[in-house]
Amino acid sequence: RLKVGPRGWNVGMDVRKSDVAVQIRDLPGPVHLAGGTVDFDSHRVTLDRVALSMPAGKVLVRTLQYVFKDGSAAGGASFDLDVAQSLELARRALPEENRSALADIETAAGRVEGSAKFAFGRGDWKLGVDVSKSDATLGVRQLPGPLRIAGLSVEATPAAVTIHRTAVSLLDASAVASVTLDDFKAGPRARGSIAEGTIGEKFLAWVWQLAPLPDRFEPATPIRIAAPRISWSRGGAVEVQASVQFDAGAAVTVDLGWVPGALDIRRATFKDGRSDAELALRVTDGLLEGRHAGSLFGTSIAAALKRAKPPTGFVGGDLRFTIDRLNPRRTSASGHLKGEALDLAALIGYPLKIERIDLATDDAGLHVREATVSWAEQRMTLRGDLKRTESGPVIDAQLDSPGINLDALAPPKPKTAAEPPPKPAAGGKGVASRLWPLPVTGRIALRADSVQRGRYRVAPVAATLALEERRAHLDLEQAQLCGISLPLTLEATPQGLSVSARIAAQKQQLEQAAQCLSGERVVITGTYDLKADISTQGRLAELRKNLKGTVHADVRDGKVMKFALLGNILSMTNVTSLMKEGGPRLDDQGFPYRTLTIAGQFEDGRFNVEEGSFLSDAVGLAASGWISVTDYSSRLTVLVAPFSRIDQLVRKVPIVGYIVGGTFTSVPVGVSGDIRDPLVVPLGPAAVTSQILGIFERTLKLPAKLVAPLEGKETTP
Repeated sequence: RLKVGPRGWNVGMDVRKSDVAVQIRDLPGPVHLAGGTVDFDSHRVTLDRVALSMPAGKVLVRTLQYVFKDGSAAGGASFDLDVAQSLELARRALPEENRSALADIETAAGRVEGSAKFAFGRGDWKLGVDVSKSDATLGVRQLPGPLRIAGLSVEATPAAVTIHRTAVSLLDASAVASVTLDDFKAGPRARGSIAEGTIGEKFLAWVWQLAPLPDRFEPATPIRIAAPRISWSRGGAVEVQASVQFDAGAAVTVDLGWVPGALDIRRATFKDGRSDAELALRVTDGLLEGRHAGSLFGTSIAAALKRAKPPTGFVGGDLRFTIDRLNPRRTSASGHLKGEALDLAALIGYPLKIERIDLATDDAGLHVREATVSWAEQRMTLRGDLKRTESGPVIDAQLDSPGINLDALAPPKPKTAAEPPPKPAAGGKGVASRLWPLPVTGRIALRADSVQRGRYRVAPVAATLALEERRAHLDLEQAQLCGISLPLTLEATPQGLSVSARIAAQKQQLEQAAQCLSGERVVITGTYDLKADISTQGRLAELRKNLKGTVHADVRDGKVMKFALLGNILSMTNVTSLMKEGGPRLDDQGFPYRTLTIAGQFEDGRFNVEEGSFLSDAVGLAASGWISVTDYSSRLTVLVAPFSRIDQLVRKVPIVGYIVGGTFTSVPVGVSGDIRDPLVVPLGPAAVTSQILGIFERTLKLPAKLVAPLEGKETTP
């Protein structure tokens, strides 16, 4: 058909039979024309029911209009296409700046039947696709298997892609879902829903591996799921409204929102044949708000999980609470809560059991009738009140335990390379400042049959903890460590810790205390008196270094079986040569001594030994120097006097001692290194100071004039 006139021209053509093949730039393979109607003029080309075939499949262009002036095109078509070829066609047909949208699709297979509508213009385009029949599979980057598509409806523009009621399956999971992707430059952002879905074991295992999530939380499969609302944006908010149905009978619903720094579980429910519980929880920086209502049985939770052992017990009640870390005055609660025999280890990954909990709240505050928990078999019971006041919550409680092993509560970390100290918080505030101000004030009384850490066991323990906004004071009223009574006070403030103790013991047996304190490095018996007045302050790592105070210990009438310091001194050749055969030996039998005295003071990270002496029938020692309290290094000068039987007689008559001057011979030695097994070397006469001679004379009752060091060159330890 041809039309020519003053206003222009028009040509129409109806193709009834054709074997025309056209190769169009950027398309993979020629396009064959089977028939159709074409109408064009100087402005546009219009196609009607044009039947085309190509490597990708068959297409019936029901209508298509192309405008020469702006290069725009619009139309609609039905298709029966090969998915792989169609994907390549789509990549080439899209404007180059938008082709990256399909980059994550790595493989494709199968065929699809359906219809499409499209419109392309300069800087803009729109595409709509309805797939009515499909066995298509897509290999998408990062997915564990092919994504199978049974049907879908897509609307796409440069600004957004919307997929309506897409029937998809992956591994052993399937769903009918809808999703909209937009804001590609900033995100992208996703909004969608799941009308119906099923999750199987393989898909869930992949999700758990991808996250990764704790195995103990992996649900039992299969799971039926519906989510009327899901939204997500990179670095932005997450919104989820979903319901889950387990084969065991439990039904769970959740409505939550999350943004960086805040979680808002607006409503979560759990219901089966036994349990019917509802939870709401909002967590932000410093603020925890929530509500628990109904009853929840441990067996119900376990039935919904794959690996959890069925815990017994339950928790029930109706409790609302607000805990404001930044403003303690806002902390409040109302309602009641009861529970018993809840083993939460399989759920939270920590050995926690709630043996019994019974609490209630009212306008006055929180009343804990009983809260008995067991953490790693360490049982503790709390009773008391938390009152609400204008200045914040005030506690008055009693905490009791039959025994606490701190190693079980917090096992020591394996020794690794030293970690750098924590960086101070902004504004120059240290890490410890995060504790202050304390969220609660008041008093807690502590009672425990024992508290143990490593080889040290304190038993019994009775203490009172007083809490103020910027001060915590612990008064340890009753405590025994290694048989020694240790009443002490500890005070914590934002500036650090302060500890002081006054220890007094009379006529106590030494053997247990010596082995306990030294880790069985020292085995010695006897009766001791002890006086100590010591204190320290600073950060936790500084407490040893900052020790101050005095110690005086007198030990009498015992035996020495193991004592590395004494053994290393007695084994020196200079000492053994002056002793008779069969001299003192450190073995299971031990050798008796008369007195052992140690007196000194802590200062600058050291214990300064002002007076140390040891007296037995075989040998006498006088010592002074220092021992480090941080690394056990030491530097001592020790004067050793081996005694013979004649010496003992002379020693009892000082005048005779002067007459036979020279009968007594002493050996000065230097002690250095780790005091637990020190290095001992001989010293020259210059090492014998007036201080050592004074100790020798006072404690061993020897005339100083009878003390004559061996001649020889001085050796510096």
